[in-house]
Amino acid sequence: MASNDDDYGLKAYQDIQAQLGLWGEASPSPRRKSPSASRYNDSLNTPATFGSDGQETDHFMDEDDADATGRYPNLRSPEEKMINNSEGPVGVQTPLRAENDDDAMEHENDNDNDDDDDGMNTAHNNIIFGDDSDSYGPYHNALLTFLQSRERLSKAYSAVQVEDGDDDVMQEENEELAEANAAGEEAEMKFLSSLAEICLLRGSQDGGKVGRGGGSAAAAAAGLCEASKNEGNFWDLMTALREGGTDSLFYCVDGESPPDLSLNNDPATMLAMSPAEVLEACFGEDEDGNTSLPLQRLNAALSWIEACLGRNFDEKITNEYKNSNDPILPPPGRRTMWPATVEAMKRKGQTSRGKIHLDAPLQHIFGDRSTSPVNVSSFLESEDEVNDARLLRACFMLFQAGRIDEALKLVSDCGQAWRAASWIGGEPLSSDGSGNPTRSLWKKQCREISKQMARVTQVGNSPQANTRSLHSSIAYEAAILCLLSDDVHNALNNPVFQTWESGVHAVLHAERGIIVDEVLKAHNNTRIEAAEESQTHFPYVGTEFDAFDNNETAPEGCDGDLGAALEQLDSSPLDDIREGSGDPFRNGMSSFLVGQNAVKEYIEECAALSIAAQNEDEACFLRFIAHLVIYIDSVLPDFSSQLSLPQDVGSDGNDDSLCELLLLKYISYLSTRRDLWSHVAMYCSLLSVDNILETYSSFLINIHSDQERKMTLQQARDFFPEGLDCCILRNVVREMIISDIPWQHAPGEEGAPAGVNSADARKMRSIHWLCYYPEHWPDALVCSNLLLRIFLLTEGVGTEPSDSNLLACKILCDKMLPDDLADVAVMQCEQNDGNVPMSISLPMAQNLRKEYISIEMFLNAHTMYAQFLDVIANTSPSHSSKSKMAGGTQNEFEKGIADKMERNAFRQKKSGLCKIIAKAATRASDALMEIISFSGGWLIDENVSLSEEDTEEAQSRTHEMNAIRSTFLPKVVFMLHEVLDKTASWLEQVVYDTLIQFGSGSEDMLLALFSTFDESDVSNDDDVTMDVLTTSLAAPGYWHSKALSLASVIGNDANMINQVLGSDMERFQTSIAESHVKLGRCSNRDSLFDR
Repeated sequence: MASNDDDYGLKAYQDIQAQLGLWGEASPSPRRKSPSASRYNDSLNTPATFGSDGQETDHFMDEDDADATGRYPNLRSPEEKMINNSEGPVGVQTPLRAENDDDAMEHENDNDNDDDDDGMNTAHNNIIFGDDSDSYGPYHNALLTFLQSRERLSKAYSAVQVEDGDDDVMQEENEELAEANAAGEEAEMKFLSSLAEICLLRGSQDGGKVGRGGGSAAAAAAGLCEASKNEGNFWDLMTALREGGTDSLFYCVDGESPPDLSLNNDPATMLAMSPAEVLEACFGEDEDGNTSLPLQRLNAALSWIEACLGRNFDEKITNEYKNSNDPILPPPGRRTMWPATVEAMKRKGQTSRGKIHLDAPLQHIFGDRSTSPVNVSSFLESEDEVNDARLLRACFMLFQAGRIDEALKLVSDCGQAWRAASWIGGEPLSSDGSGNPTRSLWKKQCREISKQMARVTQVGNSPQANTRSLHSSIAYEAAILCLLSDDVHNALNNPVFQTWESGVHAVLHAERGIIVDEVLKAHNNTRIEAAEESQTHFPYVGTEFDAFDNNETAPEGCDGDLGAALEQLDSSPLDDIREGSGDPFRNGMSSFLVGQNAVKEYIEECAALSIAAQNEDEACFLRFIAHLVIYIDSVLPDFSSQLSLPQDVGSDGNDDSLCELLLLKYISYLSTRRDLWSHVAMYCSLLSVDNILETYSSFLINIHSDQERKMTLQQARDFFPEGLDCCILRNVVREMIISDIPWQHAPGEEGAPAGVNSADARKMRSIHWLCYYPEHWPDALVCSNLLLRIFLLTEGVGTEPSDSNLLACKILCDKMLPDDLADVAVMQCEQNDGNVPMSISLPMAQNLRKEYISIEMFLNAHTMYAQFLDVIANTSPSHSSKSKMAGGTQNEFEKGIADKMERNAFRQKKSGLCKIIAKAATRASDALMEIISFSGGWLIDENVSLSEEDTEEAQSRTHEMNAIRSTFLPKVVFMLHEVLDKTASWLEQVVYDTLIQFGSGSEDMLLALFSTFDESDVSNDDDVTMDVLTTSLAAPGYWHSKALSLASVIGNDANMINQVLGSDMERFQTSIAESHVKLGRCSNRDSLFDR
């Protein structure tokens, strides 16, 4: 029973490995794709589904079809992706359990998410835990759409063939390439932005659960919410950087030196231009539409972090109307500044008396020699202070989001228009007169005020954990001034900057502002020099003569080096800012902002943690890093090939790439989740052929529901190269048949038929994998024969009617396999005619059909034999005459009539019993004789090629067939002799019973009985009477003569039975000799009727 993997495994599949790169258009047939068919079906090539009217309908994966979660309806669940028109194996009706219904699954997921013990913890060993079930489908769909787009891009490149010397053709094909490149970039952007939307939406949904209940459920929801948002921010950063090109996203990852920050124009050469025009000329695009890469990345990063903080503000505003205890905005009706404080002062008759100016956030008390500033907000009434703090907090958050106009409008609406006027001084002077002509002086003063405020608000030099939701108003105003003046140091010491994102924004905003200041400073210094040289009294408008002189307090930037700029976060005393990069997603954001070797180190470290992790709760992070590496492997394969696991982690001697290892790990997790089984095939399609065969085969072995078999098989045919599905099914069915894995009930698995153990029932149903498509039926025939041989050799066969050890074989053939399996399998092999790789040859298929028919013939004969034994055991050959038992006082005439009627009734009764026995014996003996006299020999191949005989599997099959012949043919011979001998003995009992009850008149009765069963066309004379004793089915001599004729059948070399009888030959000869003696007794009239 050994099998050879080389026959049906990877080596045999080498002929079609080249098809991996042939992703062509879809075949019009929904059942099978052409050899060049696409592995990733586009919107016109999705698996067909069928409506209630039986008509095929197409599903288009357009953006409009996606629901609020980003999931496409036609890819939502295994049931919706199933090909409903596929007919299951003959005799199998397996409706999917209600637990598989989409509504039921979603209901279960909802219950799981609300459970306190759902495994969603916030963090452990820098890996985010959580069962983010709802996002696996959208992840799958986003990746599928991306792969489809990449496939179309590959086709476009393949279609372009530039011919030297033909300028028109080259121009046209260059345009096609440009369109293809644009489409490829759009696909990347859509993929990255889709993942960002998926995670951010998930984070907002989970955020609504944070306030529910308490304990572990609330902590789990908060942890999952934060993890989802951070992952969404990561993908959003990837999108922002990718918008500037691949070089912007993968910044110097190949080891090249980072480029210096450069400007498109020299500000020193643009004296006549206004500062605003200078900035536009220096920071804008050049003639070719390019921008300095460091500056471009800085702008992209700043826009990204502002968008992140903007979403945070919008979410808080939304939650403000959901029973929030900490509203973001002050009361809507407030339109004056500090009304409670002014009213209190009026009541007390107090004034500031020149000492306190309520419009100033801090000032020095006159006459006080101390240089310590006084926080004016401390003199406010508590109500005004709280409202002021909320107002300034909202403005600060809007400044972080880059929505300055909204902040200015907000403070103006709240009666503090003077604040709005004080915050707009950063606009450079433009040619139309707008902007601040003394911008540098204004920024210098903001920086001075910021430093003074820091003395009141900063947390000091010791590490702090910021837990307050609302700080004093002066802290928020100080934070705003830090942003306006690019004061990173004081910003990172201000407790208002509560998150890592806030710190990153402060750093990036300051870096951008410092670069702007440097440009304006260079422009202004050139103007000053020009004015001094010309000694004119009318310098250029906006020239600031004293603003930049000896400005030692101005902060220094990092010339666009984001890595050096982000290092400033480590100096913050605030734990949330300093240690925020410990989060794996934030660490990833930092790595991609820095670029260079940090990206490689980050990916390898995360991959090592995910691959080494044993806890399935870490699947969310595994999903994240797997999709990241899949994306990198698609767009930057050279860089992906450089990624590897650290030496201390290792991969058990596996030479697979890091992408391959992560895919294997992720697929392994998906395989453990029945609700995610519909995603496995697509991810497997990204593996090498070797791993597809091994991984998908191992996955399918654990699927036992008929509908899920259909779904996963259809997906294999959609995503894998043509023919690979057959290789996989061969592995699956063989493994399920020959393995001795202890049986455990699996979800969706039917119960075993009565009389069959569960392990055998699973083996029998494994053949269903090969019964859905006719091209698989030759392999179904191979595996059916294999399983039947295993059953026969393992269980054997008994000769008692109560034996049920062949029940599994009979149920398999009669109930589970198609009736025309053998014929259709041979027909398929005739159609293939050797043109399909790995197909079974026609001679081999014919041998398999003969083997199947031989076994089926034996099973039928055994059934007939068992039925015969049951009939003969329950049918008595003897019964008493009623008239003889009753007696009576009739006269001689009456007695004669009664005796004649009784004889007729008795004979008719015997005739009926003989018909029952003769019919059962004839059916059983004919079926058993058919095996013995089978043309060419029972279970003997006829057409076998030398190449097929040399394979290990073929040799194993031959050995098993010989073993079955040696075991079962002798039993068949003796079963047949038993049927014939028992039938003759039973009929002899009929003769004896008749003779005993009717004496001398019995002979005529018996001869009349025999004649009714005699099928020979002869006259009724004395010689004929002798023939009736051996030709009538009711005569025992007939059956003894058939038993005696077995000798000639066994002796016929064409039947090839002599060599299998062996030691049983002597027993057989003894039986034949006994039959000869019995025939002599029963074929003689005197000896038969003289008892």
